Amino acid sequence: MADFLLRDIDERVAERVKEMARQKGWPLNDVILHLIRQALGLAEPDPPPVPGDIARLAGAWGDDESKAFEAAMRAFSNLPDDAPAYMKDDEVAR
Repeated sequence: MADFLLRDIDERVAERVKEMARQKGWPLNDVILHLIRQALGLAEPDPPPVPGDIARLAGAWGDDESKAFEAAMRAFSNLPDDAPAYMKDDEVAR
């Protein structure tokens, strides 16, 4: 197999490639090879989503989003005693 060295990659392109690698959980090299194959019409289409896998159908949260949600949920555990009943943990569990 041939090796290529790429130089002067635009910062926006580099960031998008890195983002794709994070999203797919692939090494940068695999993402770049996939993009080249796709651009040349040689890539196989992505497999269809697995039925019942809601994360693939609707997307998934990143680390920042998950942390923000957890922080918001923790705020509910610190509600004052006079908070409306619909906002208290024991009422929500029913």
